[in-house]
Amino acid sequence: MKKFTKDEKFQAVRRYMDETISYRHLANEIGVDNSALRYWVKLYEYHGNQAFACPYTNYSSDFKLKVIQWIKDEGYSIREASALFH
Repeated sequence: MKKFTKDEKFQAVRRYMDETISYRHLANEIGVDNSALRYWVKLYEYHGNQAFACPYTNYSSDFKLKVIQWIKDEGYSIREASALFH
């Protein structure tokens, strides 16, 4: 799979949001798995223009356990939690 730049991800998200196009159709068009496109859209929904500007971060075990408990308590998916907690 091709590596996408921050700008390419942002453009894909904007196309999804601005056009009447399905995840699957747009993902096939740009050459990415539709689950990755869904994740990009969630990142943008939660973090706006900063969605793709996140540097690599190490998270503590305590933080990871809190996120896992939050997922369990709130019923969110791992992908949703990942997008929310960046």
